[in-house]
Amino acid sequence: MMVCARCFFGNTKTDGILSVVRLLGMALLLVWSLRVAADAPAPALAGAEIAADPGGTTIDEPEAIRIYKTPAERREAGLRTEIAPWLTVYGLAEAELYYDDFEVERGRDSDSGRDDVVTLQLGLVVDLFELADAEAILEYATDTDKVIADEAFVTFEHSAWALALGKQYTPFGVYFSNFASDPIIEFGETRSNEVAKLSLTPAGASQLSLALYRGRAKKRHEDGDDWNWVGAAEIEISEDWSVGLSYQSDLADAGSRPLQDDGNRYARRVPGISGYFLWADEAFAASFEIVAATRSYAELDRDRNQPSAWNAEVVRFLPSMDLELAVRFEGSHELEDAPEYQYGAALIWSPRRYASLTLEYLHGEFKKGLATSAEDEPYTHVDHVGAKLSIEF
Repeated sequence: MMVCARCFFGNTKTDGILSVVRLLGMALLLVWSLRVAADAPAPALAGAEIAADPGGTTIDEPEAIRIYKTPAERREAGLRTEIAPWLTVYGLAEAELYYDDFEVERGRDSDSGRDDVVTLQLGLVVDLFELADAEAILEYATDTDKVIADEAFVTFEHSAWALALGKQYTPFGVYFSNFASDPIIEFGETRSNEVAKLSLTPAGASQLSLALYRGRAKKRHEDGDDWNWVGAAEIEISEDWSVGLSYQSDLADAGSRPLQDDGNRYARRVPGISGYFLWADEAFAASFEIVAATRSYAELDRDRNQPSAWNAEVVRFLPSMDLELAVRFEGSHELEDAPEYQYGAALIWSPRRYASLTLEYLHGEFKKGLATSAEDEPYTHVDHVGAKLSIEF
């Protein structure tokens, strides 16, 4: 697959300069990662077994370890550094480079091309008093050139109970992935500026959560606040197996904004349901997760009014070589702009605990009419090549 000069450098002189600057930034991050890999102490072995932790949704592997496996872990990735007795900071730097080759019925589409972004994330944890702390996660991305507060909330903890108040993600779905690119199921991920989440984590790795949040989508002809709720349970069945189930009362609040063209207004709520299972031992891990609308949207066309998606991944751990090999098979139904089926492989190299490099390839097939080009030509398939460099600091 060849990348043309126009796609690589942009269409104008300014685009070319910006592209070069971004590439220089990626090169600096790569040099930094090699320095981290050389200087950072190797982690102690986690033991002969791999522990699955549904509550934290973390898989602890011997030696070669992925920095994060889910969006929730990504937001918490980073080395914890105590600046003051009351202040702890952590961070994550990522450089991503992707190339997508879209095909339409009459050949290669003009939407094909390269995309790159550098993201910096900084977390701040303030110890308010014995049972409470405040946390803010700031994020800067070169594609938007903006600093945003990804999350900002206060947490009160007592025994096995925790209450988090503020801007945060709802506990709907987990979104496992070992790949650089997001799985299709992330269309259900939901964040709100006003969330109250109560969690119970009894002995072991299980967790129960109940959240109340104010959503963006509202009922037609009504201007009042629209509050919704989420219930979630993550349960460790055995040392190797865990399962999870969650329900959200309004899927229109998800980040994919299915009703954006309708002003985020609906005739009736469409709830969402999500479930997963996770299995892991010392050599392999496998996960399967599904996210689906429980009924149809009255506002959308019949071929896309009840979206759903699923993702299955298997990863082989090769700690002696600091490598992981992952395969993905995913799909969607009635989800606009998403492949009907997509599959591929990824190679993750983690020379040290705090740096990893992921290389991936995916091939996707589209259902005719659900995804179209800028010229309204239906896509037939897409070939995707990507790379991501992740560094904790």
